[in-house]
Amino acid sequence: MILRTASDTQAPAGFGSHVKLERMAAQAIMDQDFLAAFKYADRRCRVGPSAAHCFVLRAEANWRLERSDAALADLAGALLVDPSDLAANRRMLAWATGDRRRSAAASLISRDSNPAILRAAIEELRRAGDRHWTACSVFDNHVTGWVAWTKANKIEVSLAFENGSLTNTLEPNSFHPLAGMEIQATAFLVRRPPSDAPQTLTLTCGDETIHVRRLAPNLSPPPGVRAGARQSTAPRFDVTAPTVIVPVYRDVQATLDCFDSLIKARASSGGQPFRILAVDDATPEPNLRRYLKELAAAGTIDRLVNETNLGFVGAINRALEALPTGDVVLLNSDTIVPPGFVERLAAVARSTPDIGTVTPLSNNGDIFSFPTPNDLNPMQSYERILEIDRIAHIANAGDVTDVPSGIGFCLYITRDCLAAIGGLSDNFERGYLEDVDLCLRARAGGFRNVCAPSVYVGHHGSKSFRHEKRRLVLRNLEILDRRFPDYRRECRAFEVADPLRPARAKLDRALPWPSEPSVLILGNRRSFAAVAEERARHLRERGKRAILLLRERDTVHLRAADGSSPQTVRLSFDTDAAIADTADTIARLHPDRAEIIEPNPLPQLVALLRKFGVPVNPWVTAADLGEAVIALGDETPFLASGKAARAFAKARWPNRKIVLKDWPTLPLTLPRVRGARRSLAIVPSAPSPASFRLIRSLAEHLGRREPSRSIVVAGKTSDDDRLMSYANVFATGAVTAGEIGDVLAPHRPGWLLTDFESPAFGHPLVEAARRASIPVAYRDWSAGSIKPRKRDLAIPTDADDCELAEAVIAWIERSRP
Repeated sequence: MILRTASDTQAPAGFGSHVKLERMAAQAIMDQDFLAAFKYADRRCRVGPSAAHCFVLRAEANWRLERSDAALADLAGALLVDPSDLAANRRMLAWATGDRRRSAAASLISRDSNPAILRAAIEELRRAGDRHWTACSVFDNHVTGWVAWTKANKIEVSLAFENGSLTNTLEPNSFHPLAGMEIQATAFLVRRPPSDAPQTLTLTCGDETIHVRRLAPNLSPPPGVRAGARQSTAPRFDVTAPTVIVPVYRDVQATLDCFDSLIKARASSGGQPFRILAVDDATPEPNLRRYLKELAAAGTIDRLVNETNLGFVGAINRALEALPTGDVVLLNSDTIVPPGFVERLAAVARSTPDIGTVTPLSNNGDIFSFPTPNDLNPMQSYERILEIDRIAHIANAGDVTDVPSGIGFCLYITRDCLAAIGGLSDNFERGYLEDVDLCLRARAGGFRNVCAPSVYVGHHGSKSFRHEKRRLVLRNLEILDRRFPDYRRECRAFEVADPLRPARAKLDRALPWPSEPSVLILGNRRSFAAVAEERARHLRERGKRAILLLRERDTVHLRAADGSSPQTVRLSFDTDAAIADTADTIARLHPDRAEIIEPNPLPQLVALLRKFGVPVNPWVTAADLGEAVIALGDETPFLASGKAARAFAKARWPNRKIVLKDWPTLPLTLPRVRGARRSLAIVPSAPSPASFRLIRSLAEHLGRREPSRSIVVAGKTSDDDRLMSYANVFATGAVTAGEIGDVLAPHRPGWLLTDFESPAFGHPLVEAARRASIPVAYRDWSAGSIKPRKRDLAIPTDADDCELAEAVIAWIERSRP
């Protein structure tokens, strides 16, 4: 598809427009041009935040190109973004097998309205053993929906509200679109009386409860009555110390571990012990019911029992109603807590009267995560959690950091805050973001949300309903956006500023680090990072502990490649104190050698390593090496990752010893294609003005000689839009070495050009491309000392852009059948 000509000097066509790419992909599918559809959809998935429908477009193209595995992987990606996406679930139901097909069917049951799709979903779930299915929509004045079942029993629908309940018996309707020979079905509509309290909808089939849903209040409370302050018939406890509220539903072992840690923490309390209130939210696990009952009978905990499952919000609010005084801690049942955690959270909360909520650090707590924020850091053992917490208590004693909101995996809330804003909102579906809403309401009421980095709590995360988490988050996020439209932007600003980084770094430094020897890898965050990561991977495969030291200007970021400490420490050389601290840090890493990946490491860092007697091994990764590397002296050999790197280094530094240490590299396997539609694939090492100019020159030359021949750039360039204004060029967007084969295959590449700008020895993309199963052209950095493979093209290093383009085009013309 031609959007602009090569001679057009006006603004580029705007391939960067997300909507335009999506429209072109959809149109190509309608035109049955599935290769074009893949190109546009694939680029759309790579150039910016992708909604589920972007992956569905690529899945459709892949499926039509008979790439079923890739299509199913795309559908999985779409459902990871939005598990409720209809198009993704419909295709998963049609294309997949086994658990993925059944999961799609279950999702469609509650969201699709197409009778044919619903019948297919019901049939799939019936084969899996299900016997009843239902879906409903909730409105202020009524609930409407449908129910289908196989047994002869009649269906009862009940609406429980504050002052009573309404129950109706549903008769099967043989004319319902879902009814059949073995399936009974009917629609239902239930009127909702006005109420400022939550209501509960329940459907039963005989003695079996088949659906329970908690409905948000449909009447605003009268002025002066706060949310969550309704009168309750639940028992009230004489609370003078903080109460830890733990809703319990599933996850037997995680819950047992949680209560065991809670009881140990309370036993070690030096002052008045906190209370533990377990809310049995109609758990279907007999072992959990029995365990909680025994603890309550022994007086170890207090216990509330919900007759029906109320979800996180309902369980917490019922507990809050039973607690008229005292601070509270909302705690997930899949957490492990250390001794003293309540007392230390309380101390922070009471340090100033304007603090409303306090959240600790955790392995799995979004912005509160340690060592890496917004990441699922591994859950630690009980002993390790206690060790991290003990050190956090020392390293971050007295530290308090303001945050946009807390998170309910462990959220301390003061009584003053609760009295002012009430409990959790009933407008959120179970388990996600209602805690954020509470914190934002608290802040609007003049209270601060803070983090106490001196407390650390272990958190498994999302064990109760992990497959529904994404759907719940997306659904509830829409509600949160309407209430607090600036919240997401504030969160992004917080993540960029990262005010918790100093606290994480102090804790990271204070923790004991592994004592085994390590290999230090000196790289650069802006360039050569991919090469450094690749080298760390090689070392880890050989059982070596690798520490990445990635420079960003005059600061060095430390990260253990295996995820252990350190992860957040930074080194600098701007003051004598900083240099001394850097020296101490290097000593703690127990380096047995250092490998230099970037050509221009910090001279101060190299000098410090040599002062410690650490062997320094520079790798030849680029055409030139900086002063700090050259100054190492002739006795220090240069390391080469392959024969081309060794040949180049010998010619460039003839007096230096060059040692070959081949890196393991998987070749790029591409299907052999024939015919006029073969394209030229280009794999640049990184975006740069030089590579952009060369690709542009090649496009212009090829456009004049072979207008029908296309170029596909596997990667990102310095100006994708301008390159793609040429009729014969398409850029995929950023790719990794592991996926480049799947990305290129639909483009039918017959030739490949890589390693053409400047040497990029050891770069995973370039090294894989150099070994592609199709003919490859490259600059011959070995100066002719290495014979190219049959059908490959070794281009002289002194060829300019025009000469290189002519050589590549002549090579393509010679190899045509």
